[in-house]
Amino acid sequence: MSWLGSFSIYFALYVAMVGIGFGAVAALTGSRRFLHAARFAVYTVFGALTVASAVLIHAFLTHDFSIQYVAGFSDHTMPTFYLLGAFWGGQAGSLLFWIWMVTLFSSICVYVNRDRYQQFMPWVMSVCMAVTMGLLIILVFGSNPFEGYQLIDDPTHGEGLNPLLQTPKMIIHPPFLLSGMATMTVPFAFAIAALLSGNLGNTWVEAARKWILIPWLLLTIGNILGGMWAYEELGWGGYWAWDPVENASLLPWLTSTALIHSLLIQERRGMLKRWNIGLMISTFLLTIFGTYITRSGLIESIHSFAQSEIGPYFLTLLLTLATVSLALFVWRWSKLKAEQRLDSPVSREAAFIFNNWMFLSMATVVLFGTLWPRIKEWFTGQEVAMGPQWFNRWMIPLGLLMLLMMGIGTIIAWRRANWKNFQRNFIIPIAASAVLTPLSIAAYWFARGVDLGVTPDAVIAAYAITAIGLCYFVAATIVQEFYRGMSARRQAHEESWTQSLIRLCMKQKRRYGGYIVHLGVVFAFVAFAGNSMKIEQDLSLERGQSVTIGDYTLTYQGLHPEEHRERTMYMATMPVERNGKHLYNLYPGKPVFHATEEMPISEIDIRSTPMEDLYVALVNFDPQSQTAVFKVFVSPFTWFFWFGGVILVLGALICLWPAKRSLDNLRPGEGGWGRAAIFGSLVALSFSPIIIWTAESHSDWGSAQRYEMMVTSEYEESSLMPTELSPPSELDNSTRSEGPS
Repeated sequence: MSWLGSFSIYFALYVAMVGIGFGAVAALTGSRRFLHAARFAVYTVFGALTVASAVLIHAFLTHDFSIQYVAGFSDHTMPTFYLLGAFWGGQAGSLLFWIWMVTLFSSICVYVNRDRYQQFMPWVMSVCMAVTMGLLIILVFGSNPFEGYQLIDDPTHGEGLNPLLQTPKMIIHPPFLLSGMATMTVPFAFAIAALLSGNLGNTWVEAARKWILIPWLLLTIGNILGGMWAYEELGWGGYWAWDPVENASLLPWLTSTALIHSLLIQERRGMLKRWNIGLMISTFLLTIFGTYITRSGLIESIHSFAQSEIGPYFLTLLLTLATVSLALFVWRWSKLKAEQRLDSPVSREAAFIFNNWMFLSMATVVLFGTLWPRIKEWFTGQEVAMGPQWFNRWMIPLGLLMLLMMGIGTIIAWRRANWKNFQRNFIIPIAASAVLTPLSIAAYWFARGVDLGVTPDAVIAAYAITAIGLCYFVAATIVQEFYRGMSARRQAHEESWTQSLIRLCMKQKRRYGGYIVHLGVVFAFVAFAGNSMKIEQDLSLERGQSVTIGDYTLTYQGLHPEEHRERTMYMATMPVERNGKHLYNLYPGKPVFHATEEMPISEIDIRSTPMEDLYVALVNFDPQSQTAVFKVFVSPFTWFFWFGGVILVLGALICLWPAKRSLDNLRPGEGGWGRAAIFGSLVALSFSPIIIWTAESHSDWGSAQRYEMMVTSEYEESSLMPTELSPPSELDNSTRSEGPS
């Protein structure tokens, strides 16, 4: 069957090349015949890549080890769920998945808009096919997933998927990130189509508005799932280590967030036309750049591909796209003049612009911190590390400024604010923040602070207090806006509070869905503030020994092995008490996978509450003496990061909710079914992490709070004495996994 997969990707490459020409001719001549031919080309490329993807999945499910990619990332013992995930578990498969997603959403876009935006769609199809062609060239000539073995080298057993990837979150985290980066092609195509056609008004913004929300939502979910995986998998007690590959996925998220806000100003005031085109181009190029640094060996990361030869291909694609895009941008520069100017620096437009600068500043810091170590090494031969402390030094104040502007931008007036606007909109949020911030800090400190015995650094404490105050301010602005809107609806329509809330969100989805997104960000900042109170300890315990951390007392009672189909699990039992009262038992473990016995990893147990998480990882043990090494964290408010992520996704889905006309109007040519299908698919994708997480706790995958962790070789050779664990960005190169970003 490998011949069919290879033929499909070669055929897709040929049709994509032809489709570029069809779309260009249709745009230049207005020929409907060539327009239909271009559409058919888009659908055909998608169909061919669907066949190729199905062939690769079939090869994994049937253990066709005559294909090198299948043999390298699967074995006979892997469950079906992980066999499916192995599709994107390596470089070639993840690239095929990326291209398939590009063509899937290109096809959906073409179908939904087949009777709309006809001045753009021929160019949109040409651009989508051009991006697809570039990626297919890399796949065909640089990383063919259907490459086979010579007959004499045909293996009978696969090497298996890296144990770090054999967790449900890691199976669903990469496709979300890959899909987010892939679907950025569609709004980019609309921006380039506007430059090529010369139609530089707000029409392309209207056409691309929801298409930019789709990749933003997918990137958001992907980053949150990546944080969950890092927190529950790598054993260092955090969810973001400023790893270069983490940064690569954060960069387009930051710039696309800025773009979403500035598009509102262009729609309302006709401003920021150049800014928005530039942001759109930059965001798309950052998705290609992130893939380049992941696969080129430019940076070292636990997430990056270990041995990749396609870096030059991606660099060529990146430079080509950048050159063409910037040339078009410069060509149309004079026609991108704003229709209106900023009326006042004290206005909602000014707040949005300042917020955009904050996002761009954060993206600049992340980009510089990611690349500077390698740039300095090239020029001086001197190695330098830009660790979390460096990033936090810049990102924390920028993040707090962004949070402040998020609150101000919610309630400040358009065009020009005055004293009356300040009295009406700002007094209650400022008063709420001034009263609730000290009360909350005092309540937490007297309830937990003395027991925890944590005295944070003065600067960090100031940042945390400021963050809490700003969280109350922003939350109050959101509650105030909802209250006023619901009150107005109740007076006008005699609705209940629940009815008014639902109908308010459905009538003004973009506005109130955006407020809900902001509320999710507020909860995330609560978790960031709680991180300043985190306790961390490395422990070496003998059987029966107890230790007190914060106000928790943990007792190590020993180990016992558990046999599973693909691994042997060595579990430690640790009862947990507080103030002499038994709370629960923790069961950190160390699984050893049968297919990769040379790579022992550890499994983590976490008890999470809104107040704090108790987090225990079994790092190493001696089966003879039963002595074990543990890493323990007490992390306040971490729960709010995950909760905020759910709220954020909910708000984004409300913004994307199809208009009633789109759902009701099902006549051919109107695209109602298409929009309904897109939204239904996004809802299913968005809530799939919750479904899988629920299923995870009732299956052989392990407890919902216990996951594997790779540890450094120093732990494996140590005498069971605790040493400093490094975050993923500092792990030894030998522990890097070949897996998707």
